[in-house]
Amino acid sequence: MLPNLLHRIRHFVYYLASSLKNRGIAMFGAYLLVQASWLAIFAPLSIVVSEALMSWYGLKGVANQELLAFFLSPSGYLFAIWLVAMALFNFFLQQGALTLLLAQHEVNKRSVSQAIRLLVNRAWTIARLAFLQSALLISISCTLLFIGRWLFGLMLADWDINYYLDQQRNQLWFYFAALSIGGLPLAVWLGAKWLNWWFALPFCMLQKKPLLAQLKDSTQLSIGQRKLILCLNLAWFALRTSVFIAVIAGFIWLLRISLNWWAPEDVTPLVLFLFSATVLAGGSVLSFLDTWLYASIQFYLFKVLLKQHKESVSKQHQQVLNENHRVHLGLRLMFIAVLLLGASEMKEEIGAFSQRFSEPSSMLVMGHRAGGWLALENSLEGLQKSINLELPVTEVDVQLTADGQIAVVHDRDLRRLTGSDLVVPESSFAQIQQAFVDAGFSQPQALPYWLEKSANKITLNIELKRYNNSLALVPALLESLKEYPYPVIISSLDIELLEELKLQISGTELANRISTAFIAAASFGESAVQQNVDMLIVNQQWVNAWRLFSAQQRGQEVHVWTVNNAADVERLYYLRVNGVVTDSPIMALETLERLNGLSDVDHIVNSLRYWLAL
Repeated sequence: MLPNLLHRIRHFVYYLASSLKNRGIAMFGAYLLVQASWLAIFAPLSIVVSEALMSWYGLKGVANQELLAFFLSPSGYLFAIWLVAMALFNFFLQQGALTLLLAQHEVNKRSVSQAIRLLVNRAWTIARLAFLQSALLISISCTLLFIGRWLFGLMLADWDINYYLDQQRNQLWFYFAALSIGGLPLAVWLGAKWLNWWFALPFCMLQKKPLLAQLKDSTQLSIGQRKLILCLNLAWFALRTSVFIAVIAGFIWLLRISLNWWAPEDVTPLVLFLFSATVLAGGSVLSFLDTWLYASIQFYLFKVLLKQHKESVSKQHQQVLNENHRVHLGLRLMFIAVLLLGASEMKEEIGAFSQRFSEPSSMLVMGHRAGGWLALENSLEGLQKSINLELPVTEVDVQLTADGQIAVVHDRDLRRLTGSDLVVPESSFAQIQQAFVDAGFSQPQALPYWLEKSANKITLNIELKRYNNSLALVPALLESLKEYPYPVIISSLDIELLEELKLQISGTELANRISTAFIAAASFGESAVQQNVDMLIVNQQWVNAWRLFSAQQRGQEVHVWTVNNAADVERLYYLRVNGVVTDSPIMALETLERLNGLSDVDHIVNSLRYWLAL
């Protein structure tokens, strides 16, 4: 047993070395041609169809917390099948080209162009095979997803994900109950069917039969070999995963070191081009080796099993490979049409992507507590200085006093600012005014006076605060805004206040002038209100790539508080947040002026640096 195994391994290694030595350059060239054609023609088509399926469901972007519900929907199931099918189609085209060249090597034929033309003629059969295999794989995945609902509760530590799983609990448990009896046997049956079809691709390349007949031949050839096929695929997948992780980790490590060495002024377009070309070349070689190894293993086992079954396809090989294959005119026209569609789509996608990293960001500077350090917090002096600086927005904090006035005060009491023990919601507005005067400050005014002073000069971000269970602040505020014709932002970290606000302005004229904002003080969890406000005002610990994309793809603006140094302003600028809330608006404005004056190369290098640091 062992000598036979060692002999077979030596023979396989010799086969690999021989094929790479004699046909390596031809296989690499064919691989690059197929990959480039797929990227130019079918990758953009895949993007168009994927976006259409997501729009059909109402999903605006991939970084969205509603993905679980989407994948459990019919359109999500089709979306998953489509994505996997396109990935398999790409892989099968690459693998098919290498299989044809390996088969040519067996019959001493060396025409790469003929192999490519044969591959194009087989493209429709390959596409159908890819969709069948995709449907099998996604059906297995969905079955295991439904069966393994309880694993999510055990394995997922992220509160956000568990929160959204909880929202789908009834649907998930319904599927769990329905499929727990027959689900696992179904998954096993589907997996066995996929293993039976493993040799379908070599048959598709080298036989002139309908697809169903080739699947039947593949099933017959796989009898007794399922365990071996499964082990080979698992070993290949484990090797591929480990190499992929090592390469990506090494690339990120190298890129971070390079970005630390490089100063933006030292990076020229030529350097960026050479760096990108090196990365693409290295990635192409590794991807080719991966596909070549898989195709070689499959084709070698294919030949061995045919020989064991005392069947020979050498004559069929020669007949198929020696034919003068021409691409049908209709197929050529279809490829041209898809290529034009793809070029248009890719131009849009690449343009949007490059703009994100190369164009200056338009980031809004919002004064904190009326003006930050420009004057006493939440003071009319601070408001006036913010107006003088031409800030677009300034934030103020409001509370309801005991006599129903809206005071512009942050704390529950006045001890920190004035030394007085007065509690704002338990005191009259006149008492609060007197406390400020006694402390040597100018007399504060209620919110209606602030609205008059800011009208058409600056937008107010009015943060709602309460230190009791009363919701009375909301109707009092809306009464003040009833005659105010300019836009305002109303924000709060109090979910109940925001819910009450949205309820009271729903369907009214005020809804057209009021933008709502949730202040996220914690770095975990989301609520229905958080997903449905116009903007999020978050602390810096909240900002990561997933949450940022998630909010912006929902159409929400993301503003970060409280940002008081130039390094943080620069970081958030390149992460493309919509704005910063700062105590130092002069510093923020000067930093933005400097950043907006940098070149495209500077923006690209800095964007990579900050995104890699996330």
